[in-house]
Amino acid sequence: MAMLWILVTGGFAVAADNAIGEAGLYVAVPTPITTEAVTRIKNRVDAARGKGDQRPSQVVFDFNPTDKDAANPNHAACAELADYISGLSDVGTIAYVHKRATGHTVLAALACKQLAMTKDGVLGEVIGPTDPPLPPRLINDYTLIVAPLHKPHAAIIQKMYDRDLVLGEGKKEAGGVWFVDLRRPAAEYEKEGVQIPDKKKVLAAAGVAKAFTADELRKYELCNQIVLDRASLASSYNIAAGSLRDDPLGGRPPIAFRYTLTGEVTKGTSDSLSRVVRDIVRQKGNVLFLQLDCGGGDPQAARDLADELIKFQNPENGQDGVLIIAWIPNKAPDTAAIIALGCADIVMSKRKESKTAEDNLATEAEFGDFEGYIGKHPDFNVDLWINALRPLAERKGVPAILLEGMIRKELSIVQTRSGVNRNKTELMTEDELRDRQAKGENLQLAGVVKQKGQYLKLSATRAKEFGIAQATLDGTDTSELYTKYGVEPGKVQDATPAWLDQFSAFLKKPVVTVLLVVIGFTGLILELKVPGTTVPGIIAALCFILVFWAHTRFSGQVVVLAGLLFLMGLILILMEVFVFPGFGAAGIVGIFLMLGALGLVTVDKIPESGDQWIGFGAKIAQYLFSLVGAFVITFLVASYVRKIPILNRMTLPGIEEKDAESPLDSIPGAAKAAGLLGAIGTSATVLRPAGTVRIGDDFVDVVTEGGYIPAGTRVQVVEVEGTRIVVKEV
Repeated sequence: MAMLWILVTGGFAVAADNAIGEAGLYVAVPTPITTEAVTRIKNRVDAARGKGDQRPSQVVFDFNPTDKDAANPNHAACAELADYISGLSDVGTIAYVHKRATGHTVLAALACKQLAMTKDGVLGEVIGPTDPPLPPRLINDYTLIVAPLHKPHAAIIQKMYDRDLVLGEGKKEAGGVWFVDLRRPAAEYEKEGVQIPDKKKVLAAAGVAKAFTADELRKYELCNQIVLDRASLASSYNIAAGSLRDDPLGGRPPIAFRYTLTGEVTKGTSDSLSRVVRDIVRQKGNVLFLQLDCGGGDPQAARDLADELIKFQNPENGQDGVLIIAWIPNKAPDTAAIIALGCADIVMSKRKESKTAEDNLATEAEFGDFEGYIGKHPDFNVDLWINALRPLAERKGVPAILLEGMIRKELSIVQTRSGVNRNKTELMTEDELRDRQAKGENLQLAGVVKQKGQYLKLSATRAKEFGIAQATLDGTDTSELYTKYGVEPGKVQDATPAWLDQFSAFLKKPVVTVLLVVIGFTGLILELKVPGTTVPGIIAALCFILVFWAHTRFSGQVVVLAGLLFLMGLILILMEVFVFPGFGAAGIVGIFLMLGALGLVTVDKIPESGDQWIGFGAKIAQYLFSLVGAFVITFLVASYVRKIPILNRMTLPGIEEKDAESPLDSIPGAAKAAGLLGAIGTSATVLRPAGTVRIGDDFVDVVTEGGYIPAGTRVQVVEVEGTRIVVKEV
């Protein structure tokens, strides 16, 4: 432990010097392999080979780029790609197979000098059980292109397309295993210096074209490495971490857009950005500079957005992808870091050069500060999120342990150097280092990346050293960023949200939301006060629909609950007005249910922590004051609406002009209402079931026993409860 503390400051510099590795190039081989795809692959590899000192030493061809099985029936395109790969003599070539790779994918994969597979990788079965035998002209490509690269394994390769072959094991006179076709006479092999033991060892009998697992091919030494993921592959071949990244452009000239993501990340953020990218694709754009000035919100929404961005960069429908570059000028905490991992490249700002290294690191952009988010969310499931983020790390070739260190406080991460190969470094926990050293592995401590008791967050410099960031800029001038990707700054276009997104963002502003709630409650009260006017009811419904629509786009988790509570509250209020007398429990509960629904729909999730409940209570109070304001406005409108030209037309006809001098707004108190029991009058408006009745010179608000009574009908007061007056047709 003492050694760990000594290396906290000085030891890391040693680790950084050895963490770079050699330059590599990652090439995603699509399914199906087409002539157009082969042309794009050639253009990309040739462009990288022409970069002089910066050209890659290794080219990794990923035959399962979408982490799905690859089966290519197009022999001509696969043969063209295989012929090109086999001719790349100035760079190393590695076939990366991590799912099933069948059909003529085999031809292109085995054209590489090295074969790296994961435990899930399977290679072979060029023809299926019911397919006709491979014709000689197609076999010729396997024997001329692939077999010379893997001479001892030629029989294994043949077994992948020749179902009748009996695969056996022989020995070369000069030493080493040589795989044979046991159908051939042993004497023929003896002429080639291969001995077949008398006790023949059958590895695969006749019957089917064989599909070999990674373990089998590793045992037979056709598979050179079994790796865990892309990061493990980079480490095994000493390739710089992070250099094995996607390139959706595929050699196409860049047509670039820029967009800035701000605020908290929610479901609406994901939907909005997805629409922006789709609009870029419609405009034939293929590059998006995504500036991340966001943070907080919903991690699941950020994770879903990262997956969406990956799909845009690697579409499965054969369309061209969009290169998405995450630009981090300041910091990318929690959800912003998750989104960045879904981008092809991450570029961070050093912001400025300082006199000392310590000051410089302090002013650099930061990646991955989860401490604040986890502190506010005690329900944050660390194990669940480690598993959720691991695929993002694997896709970018980044050690997953770095992301684990960002959300697991008790983890200690160290960097080691192999005592056998000084250029090979590896990240692991302190406990893992001790265990592997105890087992006899020659590993040396090179530096401490993260100590226990703190969350890992990386400056721009460290993020680049570990391969999370692909580049850093000295300042925040985006012109340098655009130039780095071969785009003229003046030609970068602004990507603007669709008008629906802009409209919803406007509605989501607190002042606009409150105004809509005030107008909505005002319209609702007016509609209940003067039934049949319809216009206030329509306005109220429109306002509440806009509130729910705008915030539902950002808070999809609770919209169903909020909607049901709002409807239930409205029903209780209607029952209070038209069924129960006075103003009792039903009305009070209904009001609070509606307020609670409005509060729920405008938050990201159901409150759980104390701070969240305080914020939720503040929302309820805000809408309660809105309701009070609505009552004030309703009183003013009810007092003057019939005296204002145009507005007085909102009321339904039925009151004659000659009655204009009567006290239209006369509403009796409880005592006067009780005196109307048994009185007979005429309905001045339609009663459905509420409306207005003229009794003598007074106009009284009443309800029917439940039926519909048209205007001008003779009615009688049959029941009075408080200020609630019930009439029936007579």
